[in-house]
Amino acid sequence: MTFKTFAKAALAAAAFAATASSASAWGFDICEDVTMRLNNNSGQAIEIYDLDYYDFGQSIWRSEPLPDRVIQNGGSFSFTRNLEDVENAQTMLRFRYRATNSQGRWESGYVAQSNTFTCRHNRSVTVSVR
Repeated sequence: MTFKTFAKAALAAAAFAATASSASAWGFDICEDVTMRLNNNSGQAIEIYDLDYYDFGQSIWRSEPLPDRVIQNGGSFSFTRNLEDVENAQTMLRFRYRATNSQGRWESGYVAQSNTFTCRHNRSVTVSVR
């Protein structure tokens, strides 16, 4: 095989690999500017420490970075993010949070989850802690 033939074969293989890649690798299924809001109606202050959204296509929870934030009773927290791999697809949100125990210490293990929704650009989703 000559160098010229090898180079053509390598270019053809690279072009095939690029076009055969999943759309998510190229950013085509990113649900942009999703506003997520958590309302705290629990009767006490809570601290959110994790946010995930469900990718039904891959059957996995995907994590979104989120700084720990205390939300007072009756308060809310909202922010906007892009969610990968769920453009025009069903998903749901899951907030994990802490609440204080009888000694006034933060205790983990609580979850507030949204209903299933179709993720579209500029979508707003509200989850409530009760």
